[in-house]
Formats: sequence, C-alpha cells, structure tokens
Amino acid sequence: MHDAYPYLIALGIFGLIILGFFGIFRGEGSFKISSILGKLSASGKNPPTATTIASGVKTGTITAGTDVTAHSSSGGGVETGNVKAEGSVSVTHMPGQPPPKK
Repeated sequence: MHDAYPYLIALGIFGLIILGFFGIFRGEGSFKISSILGKLSASGKNPPTATTIASGVKTGTITAGTDVTAHSSSGGGVETGNVKAEGSVSVTHMPGQPPPKK
C-alpha cells in the first residue's frame, strides 16, 4: 500500500464529516478538527431564501356572510385577526392531521 493512501482515506472521512455537518445544520454552523494532517476549521451559513413562506395559517381582517374555517396541519399554527362572520368561526390546529370533515 502506498504511503499516501492513509492520508487520502483520512481526507475522505473529513470530507464526509463536513458534508454531514452542513447537511444537518443548514442554517449556520462552524467546526474545527485537529489531526495528524493538520488543523481543519470551517464555518458557513445557509439562510432560507427570501421567497420562503412560513408554514401555518395567518389572516388579517375577515368579514363573511357565512361560516369561516381556518385549519393548519403544519407546525406553524393558526393566527387570526378580526373575524366577523354571520355563521360560525372554526379555527383548528392539528399537526399531521387532515382538515376536519364538514
């Protein structure tokens, strides 16, 4: 076996560690590794794009002549503003569940 093979294997392992680190911590992160090959440090940021829409249901002022229903099955929840309805108002938040049947 050539003398460089252990070093190449170690570099491959470091590469997998780096890819795994930034794959898990996508927002922002940094790390340092010291080995026989030397010191390795990295930091990075991967903020969400400006077009990302927050999950959940958010409403402002609602005026309705009938029933109003707001349902969220994501982790974002439900936020309502002023709701004026001649019928009933139903606001539900059940993560992972389908909307209630009428």
